Amino acid sequence: MDPTGLGRRLRVALVPVGFVAGAFLSRIWLWQAPSAYAVDLAQPLVVVTYWQHFGFLMWIALFVAVTIASVGYIARLRMTNGTLPLTTLFSALACIAALAFPVVFSSDVYAYAGYGWLALHGASPYAHAAITTRNPLLDAVVWQWGNPPPVCVYGPAFVWFSEFLVAVLQHLGPSAPLWGFRIAACAALVLCAPLAYAAFSERARSAAAAGIALNPIAIWSCAEGHNDIYVIAVVLAGFALIRRSRAFTGAALLALSALVKVPGLIAAGAAAIAYAREARFGRVISGVIAGTALCALAGWPALAQLTRDASQAHYYFPQFSLQYVFAWLLGDSLGIVLTAVIIATCFVLGAILAMRRNENSFLLLALALWLAIPNPYPWYALWILPLAFIRNGAAQCAIVALTLGAVLRYLPDSTTDVSSATAVFVALAPLAAAAAVWGLSISAGTRRAAA
Repeated sequence: MDPTGLGRRLRVALVPVGFVAGAFLSRIWLWQAPSAYAVDLAQPLVVVTYWQHFGFLMWIALFVAVTIASVGYIARLRMTNGTLPLTTLFSALACIAALAFPVVFSSDVYAYAGYGWLALHGASPYAHAAITTRNPLLDAVVWQWGNPPPVCVYGPAFVWFSEFLVAVLQHLGPSAPLWGFRIAACAALVLCAPLAYAAFSERARSAAAAGIALNPIAIWSCAEGHNDIYVIAVVLAGFALIRRSRAFTGAALLALSALVKVPGLIAAGAAAIAYAREARFGRVISGVIAGTALCALAGWPALAQLTRDASQAHYYFPQFSLQYVFAWLLGDSLGIVLTAVIIATCFVLGAILAMRRNENSFLLLALALWLAIPNPYPWYALWILPLAFIRNGAAQCAIVALTLGAVLRYLPDSTTDVSSATAVFVALAPLAAAAAVWGLSISAGTRRAAA
């Protein structure tokens, strides 16, 4: 049987089918929701937060969706002649199916809407101040995040976008801006398919387009509305321009992605390193400098406000991560030091191997980035996903496994199970899965070479 024939193409349809199945399950179970969660269920967008046993059922619905979708996703990655239109179509269908879930597991879009409303009405979302205005949208924001809500940590470009969405959609009701963020994120993910196709090499572009746009965790993260996808889209566009002899413009765009989220600067630094030995290095580094300078000018007022309010801001502490595991075993100080050493080692080894064109360099760099996140929610998988498709091989399989395993992070928040045992399991299971897949892929490759 042809491994790239009709059967495998049909299996790719399992990506949207998985989310249809999950949406159906969650809607059936939601009819039996306990009355204790009536206030949560009355919100414009229902967020599963500490719902105990019933929260576990909601998480199971998502787990089923991701598991079924992963079968189709892996089938697509194993295809050698998949087309961009097919990838784009199934990505769009999967996003629509994911949007059909009656619940989400993150309140971030409420924060986005709150920041947009504040900016629209002349208040700074970067100031740590209580909301005194009452309306259905702000009441929902306060219900999710408290009052005052956390200060905004996003760039001014995203605040402008949030302000625009709220201005256009707020008159349609409090749920309209939330849906606006979710639909826009899904559209950005679908757009990432052609952008990745343009940004990656001819040999890798088909796998990269499918690997990013059909990844079940990426699909769900965008259905929740997370803004990380905008950074990924801008970064892909920047690399696509560099490949098409627009090195200065592309590099500047990479740096400007930080106007959405500051970690976008990592991509600009990566471009400077990647093109260090090429003739266009001068244009790349000039573009990075120019883009970074524009970011600094545009973002300075926000940075100044954040600095003034730093003592009152809400910070993330290590949770459900390797940092947490080491802190739990060894104490906070020693745990932080050991984690920093591992991160630095992964980064240095990854950089050395990258200069030697070793495929495992991207796995080490992805690990360094993942381990540096103190609380690795699933949407952060978007940051390491493009690294998986620079080259085929065991490293690609391991990074993909790590992203799919991130679905476990929703388990404690949905069920109220924040015990140390659960925290260690959620932190280590995705890493263990990635290591196992990497080892199996290496072994399979060795057997194929011997045969």
